Amino acid sequence: MAITGKIISVTVLLALTQAASAADLPVKAAAFPAPLVDWSGVYVGVHAGYGGGMKDWTNQQLNFPAQGLLSGAQIGINKQIASLVFGVELEGAWTGISGSQTVTTGSMGPFFLGTVTASGTSRIEAMASVTGRAGLAADRWFVFAKGGLTGAWEKHSYNLALNDAFGGAIVETLEAREFRLAPTIGFGAEYALDGRWSVKAEYDYVALGTRTAPLTGPATFNGGTLPSFRVNEPIAQDAIHLLKVGANYRLGTVAVDPIYPRVKPASGADWTGAFLGAQGGYGLGHMGRSTLVDPANPGRGTYDMKGWLGGINGGVNVQSGVLVFGIEGEWMWTGMRGGQTLTGPDPFFGGTAVTKLDSSIDWLAIASARAGFVAGDRLLIYGKGGIAVASERHSASTVEPLPAIGGLVTSSISGRATHSGIAVGAGAEYALGGNWSIKGEYDYIKMMAQQHTDTGLLTINAGLATDQGNIAPGVDKVGQTLHLFKLGVNYHFNPLPGAVAARY
Repeated sequence: MAITGKIISVTVLLALTQAASAADLPVKAAAFPAPLVDWSGVYVGVHAGYGGGMKDWTNQQLNFPAQGLLSGAQIGINKQIASLVFGVELEGAWTGISGSQTVTTGSMGPFFLGTVTASGTSRIEAMASVTGRAGLAADRWFVFAKGGLTGAWEKHSYNLALNDAFGGAIVETLEAREFRLAPTIGFGAEYALDGRWSVKAEYDYVALGTRTAPLTGPATFNGGTLPSFRVNEPIAQDAIHLLKVGANYRLGTVAVDPIYPRVKPASGADWTGAFLGAQGGYGLGHMGRSTLVDPANPGRGTYDMKGWLGGINGGVNVQSGVLVFGIEGEWMWTGMRGGQTLTGPDPFFGGTAVTKLDSSIDWLAIASARAGFVAGDRLLIYGKGGIAVASERHSASTVEPLPAIGGLVTSSISGRATHSGIAVGAGAEYALGGNWSIKGEYDYIKMMAQQHTDTGLLTINAGLATDQGNIAPGVDKVGQTLHLFKLGVNYHFNPLPGAVAARY
């Protein structure tokens, strides 16, 4: 299952934990209840999760997703002042985040005269981070954002096999290890159980960037040893996504500081707590494919995307006065797609090439932090910002007659990519009776330019000679923007009418 398929599941875990403890939580009170927990103090804990992202080998034109499990431990310290919580956390994890891609091009026919098979593998073996955390606490909930630095220990391997039609064979086997230090941001929610234990779920984004890996190793020609090869390969990892669940144990006993009393929520609906929901809507966007863009021909290689979307969402809110802060994860299947047909003359052979482009978004996920305010007794108005991830498919098919020689060239290529970008949005949510609410929302997504490798077949019919071979015609760098319009319904595990007497 892809990395972002877990965004909702970590929220569900926290929500079910709260539901199991719901009998201990007050629904209504004439006065603000005494705090149930103070987050100040030192804690230790463990975590496990799933992570992944794209690995882009620039020179070798290999672009593939890497993903896998991770597990580790953390230690940190918090200080709570009124409803605000600040802290520092040190975290380490072993990971199995890895991926690979193998691309074969050419054939033994009269036009290609040989084949080349290239294979690349990347693995993140371990990660460590130091981050600052800040957030808002209410009842048993603590919603936080975090930022800091992450270090990653990585291993890369590359294998190349070249075989020509005349019996020659070259084989290379290269490896490299490296350490990367990168900025990281994230957000999450933690729920206090009875005693000193708490459970948490969080999302982290790590921008490992581009770094040159010095791949070295032996090579052979027709079985004979050649001098060792060294290939300096730039490898980009602009977006690594981590989803984690964990448990913490607070050391010592910390009393609530009476100097800084908690801030009461506003009268009316109390939005504090976990929620799950469903949503649907429509998306519009614009796609650009770099290898086909022609400045002299505006619009070439760029086209519109549109279609339906629908899925599930879940999150946690914390309310302090009229202010509401929260986190949310969303997963949507989509029918968004678009395409373009291009024509162009071939002055050498005298024909006209016709190329059909097609792109589709299979699924789209968003992890975001939300902040807003309560208007009246039941209306929540909010803004949001976070990270979007999409699984996409791209294809191109070309037919080109060759009138000068009475031949025909056809090709069909396709590729997949996991696209990452920035998401911002705004919406309004209205509390109905009981535990239900309805919402309307707009999101804008700006995807980072993402490389992907298209592979397929090229068939040449040149009269007396024919050939068919595998091709990987360069790296297509895709960029896009999306506009999403959504309606949804949420179920809140705490009944919304909190009925606190006074507004802060």
